[in-house]
Amino acid sequence: MHITDLFFRGYRTHPERLAFAGEGGDLTYAQSYALSNRIARRLRHGGLATGDKFAVLSPNTPLAMLAMLGGLRAGGAWSNLNMRAAVPDILHILAAGRCSVLFFHPAAAGMIDEIRAGVPTLRELVCINGEDAQAPSLSTWLGETDDAPLDLRLPEEAQGFQGATGGTTGRSKLTVGTNRMMLTAVMAWATCLHYDAPPVNLAVAPITHAAGFVALGMGQFGGTTIMMSTPDVGHMIDLIEKHRVDTLFLPPTLIYVLLAHPRAATADFSSLRYLIAAASPFAPEKIAEAVQRFGPVVCQAFGQTESGFPTTFMSPREMAEAVRDPAKRHLLLSCGRPTVIVEDMAIMDESGRLLAAGETGEVVLRGPTVMNGYLDDEAATAEIQQYGWHHTGDIGKRDADGYFYITDRKRDLIISGGFNIFPFEVESALMKHPAVQDCAVIGVPDDKWGEAVKACVQLKPGQSASADDLIAWAKEQVGSMKAPKSVDFIESLPRSPVGKVLKRDLRVPYWAGKTRAVG
Repeated sequence: MHITDLFFRGYRTHPERLAFAGEGGDLTYAQSYALSNRIARRLRHGGLATGDKFAVLSPNTPLAMLAMLGGLRAGGAWSNLNMRAAVPDILHILAAGRCSVLFFHPAAAGMIDEIRAGVPTLRELVCINGEDAQAPSLSTWLGETDDAPLDLRLPEEAQGFQGATGGTTGRSKLTVGTNRMMLTAVMAWATCLHYDAPPVNLAVAPITHAAGFVALGMGQFGGTTIMMSTPDVGHMIDLIEKHRVDTLFLPPTLIYVLLAHPRAATADFSSLRYLIAAASPFAPEKIAEAVQRFGPVVCQAFGQTESGFPTTFMSPREMAEAVRDPAKRHLLLSCGRPTVIVEDMAIMDESGRLLAAGETGEVVLRGPTVMNGYLDDEAATAEIQQYGWHHTGDIGKRDADGYFYITDRKRDLIISGGFNIFPFEVESALMKHPAVQDCAVIGVPDDKWGEAVKACVQLKPGQSASADDLIAWAKEQVGSMKAPKSVDFIESLPRSPVGKVLKRDLRVPYWAGKTRAVG
């Protein structure tokens, strides 16, 4: 079985049901099946072999999704590109990944000359969602290609995914994932999400990462995905109301923006059944606010490009109970329990010893969705696969009931005066302040302590608070040692294309001229 076989269950059961809606027009399952077959046939005719890399450079549109499905049906390995990434990063992913075919949206036309010159392995470029003088349009490229399905059995162990990592610590690494990895990860949604009728999913976050795996999961339910090419919160509310959206994946920062939106108090969110939060930590106070506003629909998941998504899940029922019951309030800090795609998940110390419940160390796991390794990087692969486990780079713990808690990224640890300070704990304290919309805590150089705790704070629109106010507030929550020694107010936190805070960018001005970026 292949991931496209799973998606097109929707075609076999409800061919006339809407599969995708958005820029460029709506597509039923029957239309999507036929078009993906034509794309797959044309790719094979053009020389794409099983495991060859293809990419789609586009905002969220139905045709972007169909280009992805068509490439996968042809046996290609999907190389994920994000429209919001910088051109040098896009060039790196395409060139280092030896990409053969690029489907691109007209909005990316300004990059094409540079891409063509910088990626010698590219054989074909195709413009979707319109015409472009630099490459044939999708319809021209397809010509008279038949829409009959290919008689092609794709090996589970063949490469089906070449994922670019988030790039929060530097240039993206490229992961090598199999067809089985993609299929297994998407099938996991059937154990997490349960519907009485075909769902309606709204794709707001880029389909190049986690939101794409949620969208790919809709086929097994015969669901519809509404594609949103620009993450405008007011328009998002309109689409939720208009289409009676019941499934919505958002990074926590977008949930915060949605909660602060002037229309949030009066908009009709009654259709929502699952509001899935992932990609970064979700402040417990914001979870409680979201449950109060949207109802018992908020859930959490955890995953990585290297290990698949979702590897853990916390259901709406569990989260709503944690909001209501003080005895379960601690669960709001959890990302849930391992899903069925995880063979084993544990906490490990630096020497490779597995730790008991309640002990803090690195989150490690095993399972069929873990990558084979990093492309052309044996050293990084060996490091992340030490002791026979996949190392997530996340610090955390598990409790006696099997819930996992990610307390911080290993690389974000602040060592001040010999004490280990985890930024997430300080960030969680600051997020409780009524004027704070978002924040990030970093270590900055300090002559006495080596590193000092600094908070970079984004206030809610129309709210005010001084640095002294926030420092005093944090001291009450986490004590003087962990509280920020200084606060900088910023308009918005720097984020990667998938919404992760780029703490390295925040650190740069403070560590300029230093020989290392730790104290």
